[in-house]
Amino acid sequence: MTDIRTPRRNRGLGTARALALASVAAVGLAVATSGSASAVVDSQNSVVDHDGNTIAAIISDTHINFVPPLDGNPLTREFFHNGRAGYKVTGPKADSWSGKVAIGYQIGYPATLSGHITVNYQTPQLEVDIVGNTGVPTADFTNILPTIGGDLSVGFGPGIVDVPATSGSTSGAEGDIALSAFHGTVTGVLGPTNIRPYVTVTSGAGDSVTTYGPIATN
Repeated sequence: MTDIRTPRRNRGLGTARALALASVAAVGLAVATSGSASAVVDSQNSVVDHDGNTIAAIISDTHINFVPPLDGNPLTREFFHNGRAGYKVTGPKADSWSGKVAIGYQIGYPATLSGHITVNYQTPQLEVDIVGNTGVPTADFTNILPTIGGDLSVGFGPGIVDVPATSGSTSGAEGDIALSAFHGTVTGVLGPTNIRPYVTVTSGAGDSVTTYGPIATN
C-alpha cells in the first residue's frame, strides 16, 4: 500500500469568481456486470475511523491524454480522462458503512496571461460499479453528478488549484466509479500544464482520506 501524502499547494491569489456554466453533456449511469479485480491500481491511501474500520481511497487504470485544443487557442489545454475511482472499507462495521466519494483534479501551471483560468468539463459517461471482487453487490451509489467548472481567479502563477469534478453518496463495503472519455479543458495558461487526478472518500462521521493519481503533462 502506497501512502500518497498531500503535496504543498500554492492556491494562487484572489477569490473564485461566480461559477455560471451549464452542462453540455448528459450523464449516463449504468450498473457494471463485473467487478474491478483486474484493475491496475495507480495509488491508494487509507485511514482508520473511530469505529475501527479501515477506509481506503483507490485510483486505478488512469489514462489522461492531452490532445490539440479544438478551439485552436494556444492558451487552451484539452484532455480526456479514462479511469476508475473507488473505495474499500474493511472492519467491524464495513457492511453498514456510508459516506461520499469525490473526484477532482489538481492543475499546476507556470503562469497565466490574465490571472484567471477557465476550467470546463463534459461527462459523456460515468459507470457505477457496485460489484466487488466476490461478485456480490456491495455498494449503492446515488447522486453521482458532475461539478461543472468555471472561471477562477488564481493570480499570475506559478500555482496549483484544486478543481472538483464529480461526487456522490455511497453506502456499502466497496465500489468504484469508472470515468469514460471524461473531457476537460483549461484555458488561460502559459507554458506546460500538469493535471493530477485525486479521489477523496469521506465517511458519514467525517473521517476522510485522499489519494492522488499519476501526473499528466502537456
